[in-house]
Amino acid sequence: MRLFRSLAADTPEMVGGILLFAWLVASFVLDLYAIYLTFGGFGVLLGIVLAPIVFVIAPWYAGVAHGFWWPLIVEYGGLIVFGLVFGLGEKLFGNAD
Repeated sequence: MRLFRSLAADTPEMVGGILLFAWLVASFVLDLYAIYLTFGGFGVLLGIVLAPIVFVIAPWYAGVAHGFWWPLIVEYGGLIVFGLVFGLGEKLFGNAD
């Protein structure tokens, strides 16, 4: 019974971690796709090397230059949603130490 309780207590954190990983992968893939549309394969290679810059600038560039707003929606919209969900999870399931 103790094992079941410990697994049940860790389930929201595991689900949150899996969702966070999926969001990061989707954001990065959409950014690389936006770079591929503009600069081709060499741009994708540079985008992988310069990942922090890509993560910030590429969604804005794709939206303004090409009208491809999905990278911006996924990245910053997902950031807002995850911030709210993690805050709520901490409030509901957080340990009072």
